[in-house]
Amino acid sequence: MAVNAIVVPESSHEPVRVAIADGRRLIAEALASLISGREGFVVTGASVGRSALAAIVEQQPDVVVVGVGADSQESLDLVRALRTRLTKAAIVIVADVLEPELVSFVLDQGISGLLLTDAPAREVAACLDQVARGRAVLPSGWHGALVADRNDPLDSLSERQMQVLLLLADGYSYEEIGARLFITLNTVKFHVRSIFLRLGVRNRMAAARLLANRRS
Repeated sequence: MAVNAIVVPESSHEPVRVAIADGRRLIAEALASLISGREGFVVTGASVGRSALAAIVEQQPDVVVVGVGADSQESLDLVRALRTRLTKAAIVIVADVLEPELVSFVLDQGISGLLLTDAPAREVAACLDQVARGRAVLPSGWHGALVADRNDPLDSLSERQMQVLLLLADGYSYEEIGARLFITLNTVKFHVRSIFLRLGVRNRMAAARLLANRRS
């Protein structure tokens, strides 16, 4: 599993409070058992069904782990709601298959992590720890899955992300981009992070080079 560090983590000695949500009770309980058995983590609850949102919001966890099965729509709707109700909590999706649509959802929604169910238990715990410290975690092969059906990685960008990229390539600062697009500085940073992840680059220059190659 490849770990992509986006933000330098801050040190913390407090246990990481983790809430679990999955429409499949057996999976939810298995995840809770796995995580609670690891040092440094406290499971606040394992929720199943429509009551999950209210239960998780009440728990106020540091990290929410949401399992996504074959019927993913309900789980993804829960993630969207959690993004609105728990703005400070990191969200990690655990899925069976690395699908392009799911990778796109993770990047578009600013989800902190995507793990696969075939990951070893020790790696799951390590990834959750990094997510709690402010890092973004994606499984190996995520970029290939995202662009498998596209000849140009720029095609994976949303309209707003392309607007940000154009200004970024023209040398505008994050603050100037925010002012021009009427969005906050944090939103600009979120878009830039997503752009870099989607394009498989690490900095402004590399992203601008891809854009220049398309224009030429």
